[in-house]
Amino acid sequence: MKKHYPINGIWLLCLLLLSAPAAFAQLKIGDNPAVINKASILELESLRQGLLLPRIPDTTLAPLTTAPDGMIIYYTGTQSLLVRRNGYWSKLADSLSTAGNSWQVKGNAGTTGANYLGTSDGQALSIRTNGTEAINISTTQTVALKQVPASASLVSVLVIDPVTGIVNQRNLSTAAFTDAIHTLNGVAKLGFTIRADTLNAAYGVTTTSVDSTITMNIPITNSTTQKTGLITYADWLAFSGKQRALTIGAFEVTPTNANGLVLDSLAGVLHLVAADVNNPGGVSVANQTFAGIKTFRDSVNMGAGLDVTGQATVGNGVKVTAGGANITGNVTLVTTPPNVSTKTTSVLFRNPVTGVIENRAVDSSAFSVGIRQVNGQIGPNISITTGKAGTDVAIDSTSITNKLIINIPDASATARGVVNDSTQTFAGFKTVRDTLSIGKNAIVGATTNPNSTLQVSGSMSLNVRTTSGNDALAATDNTLLVNAGAGSVTITLPTATSIVGRVYTVKKIAGTIDNSVTLQPSGGALIEGATSYIIYNNYTYVTIQTDGTNWYVIRK
Repeated sequence: MKKHYPINGIWLLCLLLLSAPAAFAQLKIGDNPAVINKASILELESLRQGLLLPRIPDTTLAPLTTAPDGMIIYYTGTQSLLVRRNGYWSKLADSLSTAGNSWQVKGNAGTTGANYLGTSDGQALSIRTNGTEAINISTTQTVALKQVPASASLVSVLVIDPVTGIVNQRNLSTAAFTDAIHTLNGVAKLGFTIRADTLNAAYGVTTTSVDSTITMNIPITNSTTQKTGLITYADWLAFSGKQRALTIGAFEVTPTNANGLVLDSLAGVLHLVAADVNNPGGVSVANQTFAGIKTFRDSVNMGAGLDVTGQATVGNGVKVTAGGANITGNVTLVTTPPNVSTKTTSVLFRNPVTGVIENRAVDSSAFSVGIRQVNGQIGPNISITTGKAGTDVAIDSTSITNKLIINIPDASATARGVVNDSTQTFAGFKTVRDTLSIGKNAIVGATTNPNSTLQVSGSMSLNVRTTSGNDALAATDNTLLVNAGAGSVTITLPTATSIVGRVYTVKKIAGTIDNSVTLQPSGGALIEGATSYIIYNNYTYVTIQTDGTNWYVIRK
């Protein structure tokens, strides 16, 4: 039973203030935003606008069913303001109500068949005495007696007196209650038997009405008519005795197999087959072509020729006893060949007639003269100097006799070169792969001296990304758009200890009010003094910043 109490404008204002979200700052909306009443936490001022509350067509939807006391809504079902009081929605005022529509504590007169005591908003009816619920009538019209005493050893039953119609509680022992139920059902005895049935070829349940026993029949398999059911111990021994041994057979060159093995199921023999370019297997004595990289840890001895069509690296040498080696790529000798002398300069050169690589010993002085003549110098000594002339890195070995000049200018807007410790201006797009630290001020978008630690003379692009599930903010994030259409989302904040001053903006862009977005700090940090921060409504955002210990809301 609901009673409606008229509430004047002062009480309405108080309820509005009490139901406002808790905040540590005052908020003024409307005219004169700089002037706010000292006593108000939320103030609205306008000559042409009013406060428009949410228009709710159904108060049984979550989370309205568990809303805190003091919340106010406009209920379209009765076109009235409702306030949450003692866990229920009550009317603040109802311009449509008339006197006499409420049940009076001393009864009502003039009632008709259209009047009733109950609910019309999908809520159960609770009847209480002294504040304790005694009877509950659910929305499906089931009646529950809430204060029926319970007994651990007795069964409580409700008995209707056929003369007076009074419902009385009676306690029966478990045995007496069971016998009573059996008597009502005409059952004198209960029994349940499971047996193997060799006569009945089908599964079945047999009931006996005389003694109320139930028998479940499970057939036994045989070799002729019964294919399913239980098997006998003799059958099990027969199955166990039919296992076959598996023999490793001879090596097979063909056919190849993708598994490298061939099983002769009839003979019970397993054969290893030869590998080829497409299949694994063993190495045979016949010609084979393998695919993939093969690594030999030690030396490789070739009884015939060696053909190498790509680059080869030899660590311990290659010994070819016949046929020679035909190499069309490069060969890297990791160790010195045994036939190279250490007393003179050994040179490997290609015979232009035969194409054979030959090792020749050359006197050291003759070798030096030959190298100088190759480079256009006449020797005997060549000096190396450095310079900074020009606009590019250059090596000059011809302009001055017997002198090699390595010229590396300082880098500038027009020259490639080195970075020095003086003021320089660079041209071109430069990428710093790792962290860039600037010891003083910096300006972006201009060439004048910066007026702040960081001055941006132009537009600025900050990273933005979208997520639709649980996520964690990283050092590369700035703005995170959260699509909560599939369910509630938790965004984990990084540990604040080593990121003093970092700023993030998180905005919910989709999802119902039930699908919340929760900002969850890490490492025991708080956000606005709480362990988490929750966003319910779409297109609501919050900008937070850390002081290295906790997180604080800067804008929302």
